[in-house]
Amino acid sequence: MRWGSFVVTLLAVLPACSHGYILPETRGVEASKQVEEGRLSLGQMGLEKTVCTGVDLKPEYAALDEGSIVAFLKAQNLPTRIEKARADLIYVETQINPDKDEWVRLRVAILASPIQAGRELSDAIDQHGKGSWGVHRSNVAVLGPKGSVENIVRVIGKTKLSCWGVLTIGDGDDAFAVRGNYREL
Repeated sequence: MRWGSFVVTLLAVLPACSHGYILPETRGVEASKQVEEGRLSLGQMGLEKTVCTGVDLKPEYAALDEGSIVAFLKAQNLPTRIEKARADLIYVETQINPDKDEWVRLRVAILASPIQAGRELSDAIDQHGKGSWGVHRSNVAVLGPKGSVENIVRVIGKTKLSCWGVLTIGDGDDAFAVRGNYREL
């Protein structure tokens, strides 16, 4: 299976790829308005239901690829591009600050199952440490660049990525699945 070797290699190179790439400051979104009661503490944070207004939150059970997240981001009217750095490494980039040439680079892994996607994302977040985050939907795990919790929440508010997949954020010791929005059962 071609994706099996892709996943093993991708997950092996993720830690090396993350050094030096930090989440750009996201403007135009107030983080405290994206979370319940303005709480930005990971242990207590839940996303406001309004973050996903107008987005279908029905769980996805079909196998997906990077095209799923690209289509979602484009539906949010965000400029999006794909960079295939190598046969085993795919980046999906989206522009968060249109007045500046700033792109958020997301590392995308296509896995065999939803359980594996969640597990691999959690492991990658643990490896990358505090400020690591990502989303997973069905068999796709997406790792974002490191940032502060406040800026991660701003990106989530702007991109609605928590409406596409289950949001997980790391604090250096644990990975927290953030309550609210998209869920898989």
